[in-house]
Amino acid sequence: MSEPYDWPSLMRVPPSVDLDMYLAMPEHIARRVEIKDGMIAFRESPSPNHITVSRTIEQALRAAVAKHPQDELSLRASGTLDMLVSEVPFSFRRPDAIVYRCVKEPRGRWKKKPTVADTLLVVEVVSPGTVTADLRDKRAEYAALGIPHYWIVRMARDDGPVASIERLRLMSDDTYTPDGISLRSHTPALTTTDPVEVHLTWEDLDEGVE
Repeated sequence: MSEPYDWPSLMRVPPSVDLDMYLAMPEHIARRVEIKDGMIAFRESPSPNHITVSRTIEQALRAAVAKHPQDELSLRASGTLDMLVSEVPFSFRRPDAIVYRCVKEPRGRWKKKPTVADTLLVVEVVSPGTVTADLRDKRAEYAALGIPHYWIVRMARDDGPVASIERLRLMSDDTYTPDGISLRSHTPALTTTDPVEVHLTWEDLDEGVE
């Protein structure tokens, strides 16, 4: 016989998390969560293929930023970096890849990590557990936050080789409009100059994917 479930535990209100509490979290816990309006959302550990694809895109964005004319706009690119949405209530997202304006001086407890106001591009690689969030919820949220570009990367069966890359651009009414989609039958996988110049082939994206 299975152990009786602690049903009253479902009625307990989880603690509201603020910035101080998040900064005090042990790293092995902090890296597994996102916070939205003070509430913890646990993130499933990504698969090896998800990590491989995310890192390939991150590396392409880093290379693009390195070639970007720094006299125009000083940019940085990263993968899985906390992006502050608001301090009160405390909210942050952690995209799979991000391009943002360089933060030259530490800003309080958030130090040199970006806020949504700094962010030009977020990239999400869809996993089985994030389909609704990436395709619907984050699309609406990132648009409402004013992030100019959002790329959604889908893998075959949500864990195989990359099947498509959808690029979205922010409109004046704070909604996204399609800015191009690359399907597996198209070549190359990704060619764009906005917000930075990036070129990726399907072979690039397949490297290391099992």
